[in-house]
Amino acid sequence: MKTICKFGIILLLAIHNVQAKVLVMSYHYNRPDFIEIQHKTFEKFLEDDYEFVVFNDAKTPHLEQAIVHMCKKYNIKCIRINPEIHNHPYLQRWPGEGYNSPSVRCSNGVQYSLDTLAFDHQGLAVVMDSDMFLIRPFSIEKYMKNTDLAGVPQGRGNAHNRIRYVWIGLVFLNMNTLPERRTINFNCGRVDGIPVDAGGCTHHYLKNHPEIKVKNIGILHNQNTLCQECRVSGKYRCTHNNKKLERLGFNKNEIDFLQIGPPNIEFLLNNTFLHYRGGTNWDNQSASFHNNKTSILNNFINTILSTNS
Repeated sequence: MKTICKFGIILLLAIHNVQAKVLVMSYHYNRPDFIEIQHKTFEKFLEDDYEFVVFNDAKTPHLEQAIVHMCKKYNIKCIRINPEIHNHPYLQRWPGEGYNSPSVRCSNGVQYSLDTLAFDHQGLAVVMDSDMFLIRPFSIEKYMKNTDLAGVPQGRGNAHNRIRYVWIGLVFLNMNTLPERRTINFNCGRVDGIPVDAGGCTHHYLKNHPEIKVKNIGILHNQNTLCQECRVSGKYRCTHNNKKLERLGFNKNEIDFLQIGPPNIEFLLNNTFLHYRGGTNWDNQSASFHNNKTSILNNFINTILSTNS
């Protein structure tokens, strides 16, 4: 009898210590092709045991089905965001704010994913934009060791009233260690009267919990990779900045990609993630702009996927 009880205790301890999969959540509105890129780059570069979940926030039935189809193609879990949350104030709204602006819609979707899934996850959870791509081998578990939250810091206001928060585009959350995690709020709107973008209301959580261990994720816009002459002249591509790009830690494939000239992109976490920027076309670029930019992106992604790492 004692042997059976001892075995039961050991089994329970073993189950308790099993590491939960990293929960990776992405939010898709209008670019199902980006789901395929995220899936393939996770398969290639993400070194952890993970589950990729797509939250479907399409505005039209056609796009909704296109996102569903892409997820089925790769056996990716797809959760429909209830469209009703965009018709009513799912999160607090301030006078003059619409319910369907890009920032509000993004904030609603992320908070919905936390409320319905991530807050109940016993492990690491990732919030990431639909146009954010992993481009180098990376372990989230290793990066988050002894860390509760990691993200790109942002600020609004002035020296007398500075609102500091976490940008919504890429966030790592340790749901096992974050205190009062259900109070985390990724809303936009206003904090102490100051306008903030999506994720701005994380200011309150960070202020209320100064004890949590936070890592700041660095971010580099491609404009800052140009040589002085090209940057001053307003160009978005530069073919004579090899030395600068090497100093910034870019490898040959990344240098070739940058020098072809995709406009308005960013690299995060020491060039580990690539942010396409404007994938939902909130800034109303032309179809030809996105066709050209996507073509450059696809060529780069195909190159790194076919390269031994």
